[in-house]
Amino acid sequence: MATSAQSERPYIPEPLRGWLPVVDDLIRGGPEGDFESIVATILKEYLLSDDDDAPATFARRFDDLYSEVYEPRFNGFNGTKKGWTGYLEVFYETVFAVAVGMEYDDPKQVKVIQLFSELRKLPTHVVKIFVQPEFEWIDSEIWTRDPLVSWKLFEADPGYVRAEDADNLKSQEDIDDFEASVAAFVSFHTFSARCTAAGLDSADRGRFHSQGSFISSTIMQPLGEFLDYQIMAVAQWILLSGDVIHAECVKKQLPPVIHRKYVWEGWENGNGPVVWKQWADKLAEIAAALEGGGDPGFKLFEKNREVLTDMVEKARDKMIALEPGLFTEPSPGPVTNPTPS
Repeated sequence: MATSAQSERPYIPEPLRGWLPVVDDLIRGGPEGDFESIVATILKEYLLSDDDDAPATFARRFDDLYSEVYEPRFNGFNGTKKGWTGYLEVFYETVFAVAVGMEYDDPKQVKVIQLFSELRKLPTHVVKIFVQPEFEWIDSEIWTRDPLVSWKLFEADPGYVRAEDADNLKSQEDIDDFEASVAAFVSFHTFSARCTAAGLDSADRGRFHSQGSFISSTIMQPLGEFLDYQIMAVAQWILLSGDVIHAECVKKQLPPVIHRKYVWEGWENGNGPVVWKQWADKLAEIAAALEGGGDPGFKLFEKNREVLTDMVEKARDKMIALEPGLFTEPSPGPVTNPTPS
């Protein structure tokens, strides 16, 4: 039973541990010959390699691993992790857990993306993948059009700390856990943005609705409900995947997605330019407050002011550079349903 002191501790989600402890735990975690351990062992070897050809070399190893480990033993998906569905579930769960365990600016996050980019160059495997949340078989092309990428990445989300919890840090242990959890949140969103920039989530028709919902529900809401690390995550989305979001949602008319998972409609009805300008204007407001040393409206830890200011300024500048005409003309009309319903 939890003690009174334990029950008063703020809620702290999964902390950032560093990729090496994560991958070592995965290697040791199962019985001898466990597939997760095999994937983690190869992944560790890849991440520690300095060979320029490592992404292509290890992509082939992971592609070959299916026939070595799965094909001789299993056939199909019968309620257990078997066939291509099971292979990919274990593969993505393992790789994403390690990638999200890295600091957001760790070059090894980029190295993980390079591995996926090389996998996409390999000959395609045309198969049906069973997607559990949809509870249906979906025609897939591995490694180029795979619906499990987005679902498994979504499951790697470590969660977030609320502003009220940040006000209730009573011990050094609380502070340490809080900072590690914040780092995990920023790392997750940074890696997710890298995946979008590389087109890894292209099989997810609602990917831009999810991203739009996250950004709008953060910076277009009363900022007093948020913490500085959540603004950092927004800035990373713009900095790393802003080109893709702009090309697909602002320059083009994004088709509506009718699905229970996607309730945000901000991109619809040609609203891409409107949403883009609203985001950029809001980032400009935040940047001005940070630059001036004032209160930006959200909970800011002063030690983060400099790095956050730099991120937000660069994100604002990128949005303006991608669509300069929006910022020399009168503001477009209102957005329909600009925030999640």
